Order: sequence, then structure tokens, then C-alpha cells
Amino acid sequence: MSSADLATVVIACPNCGTRYQVPFATLGAGGREVQCAQCGKPWHAKSVPPPPPPPPRAPAPVDPDALFGADDEDALDRAFEQTASLAAAAAEPEPGGKPLDPGHARTLAEIRAAIAPKPKKPSASPPDDTLQKAKQSFDRRQADASRRLPLARMRRGARLGAVAALALLLIGGFVFRTEIVSGLPSLAGVYAAIGLPVNVVGLQFDDAKTLSSLRDGKTVMQITAKIRSIAGQTVSVPPVLVSLLNTDGATLYEWTVNAQAKQLDGGEILDFSTEVTSPPDGATRVRLSFTTSRDSDAGPAQGS
Repeated sequence: MSSADLATVVIACPNCGTRYQVPFATLGAGGREVQCAQCGKPWHAKSVPPPPPPPPRAPAPVDPDALFGADDEDALDRAFEQTASLAAAAAEPEPGGKPLDPGHARTLAEIRAAIAPKPKKPSASPPDDTLQKAKQSFDRRQADASRRLPLARMRRGARLGAVAALALLLIGGFVFRTEIVSGLPSLAGVYAAIGLPVNVVGLQFDDAKTLSSLRDGKTVMQITAKIRSIAGQTVSVPPVLVSLLNTDGATLYEWTVNAQAKQLDGGEILDFSTEVTSPPDGATRVRLSFTTSRDSDAGPAQGS
């Protein structure tokens, strides 16, 4: 077989641009009618005569370790080219628009399907944000279902009732604190600790003063103050308890004094005065309070 028979040319479909490599001898000098295997359109393909064969190469030095010589390798290359040309020629239809063999067309379709890009398969597991949203949706539905249960409604009602009862208790304790301390004097300290002192007597001491002097060689301590009514109605004036205290607040001596008036109207003021001879050593302060409310904040006054 001559080298012209083994030479190949490349033809291209003018409709879709698909290129084919066929032997030169298949087309001949005048060309021939062919049909594109890709789009099915026929056209008249012409060939260009192959270039003359290159001059023979100088023999390369023989490599003792080589399996094939240069001529053998050239022969193998030509054989590969001839096989490829025959395969391309088999893919081209006969002149006259003869349809392709169904088996061959199926083979081409299988090849195209094999080399076509494969679509990416969806991930087997959903992303983390999808799982999180699904979990949140499930939790909301479960919470809604739990809130509709009778037991949950009873619990909500009990909590609301407890909050309402506590609010009423606090309001009542603030509004009626005077009446509460009158019945339970020990609670006066609790109210005083939270900044709500309670005066159940309705009286308080103002301008308490202490004056020490010598009389007949003895020390005399004189205590004066004003008793003022802070109630909106007439109140009774109970006996006044006078206590002498040291610097640590401990009681050293006590006595009671009756006020000059038994009752005071709202806003009325009464002068109070008492004295003690030879007070105990260490007495530095005086505390005034009413005997009926000694344990409560009944307006005690201190003087030094």
C-alpha cells in the first residue's frame, strides 16, 4: 500500500462544524458526498492532496537497550494511523444519503452518553441549617401541643393565681401596714428594715434635747422635747419611756413620764420635759418612746 493511500485528511461538516479524519483515498481527488453523523446533513466533501512524504531520515544510532528500531516504530505509528482512519471512515455514511446502521448509531449514542458530564447527585444528608430549621419547627409544634393540654392550662392558671395573690398581698401590706403593725407589733422592725417605718401611735417626738447641770453638788440631766400629732384624728397620748444609753447603745437606766395632756388633735404639739438626778456613769444618749409601742417605731427621739 502506498503512502498516499495511508495519508489522511480532515473534513468538517459545514452545518454543525463536526470534524472527521478520513483517508485521502476515500474521498479521491474530486471529493464525494458524505453525511454528518452528528447532525445528519449531507454535503460534498473535497480533499486536498496530501503533502509529499518527507525525505528519509538518517538512521539513528542503534540503542542496544531499545526493544524496537526507528523503522519499526514508524511502522507501528503508520499502523495506528491506518486503524484510526478506517474507524473514521466506518462512521461516515455511504454516498447518496444511506442511513446509518442502527447498531452503529446506538454505539455513537452510548459514546456520547458516556462522555457527557454527569449531573451531580444531591447530598444524601441535608445541610446543617436545614436540620436546625426542622428541629426548631418540631420543637415549636411540640410546645404548642403541650400548651393546649388540660394539665398545662391548669398549671398556667395556678401560676397566674399565685402571682395575683402575691401582688394583692404586697399591696395590702403596704396600704394597711398601720393596722397590721397594731395587731402584730413585732412586724414593725420588718417594715422599718425595708424603709417603711410604721407609727401606730400617731405621735412623734421633735427637737429632743438633753442638758446636764450641777444642782446642790449633784449632776442633773434635763430632757426636753415636743410631742406632735401626725394622725388625721384625735389620738391618746400614752406615757413616755425615757431610756439612758451608753456609746454602744446599751440601756443603762429607764423611767416613764406621763405627758401633760391625755389627747392631741391632728397637727397639735405638746411640750414634754423630764429630768433625772445623778444619772449613771457612761450615759451619753437619751431615747424617748411611748410605752404602748415600745417595740414599734412610735416616733422615738434621742438626745445627748
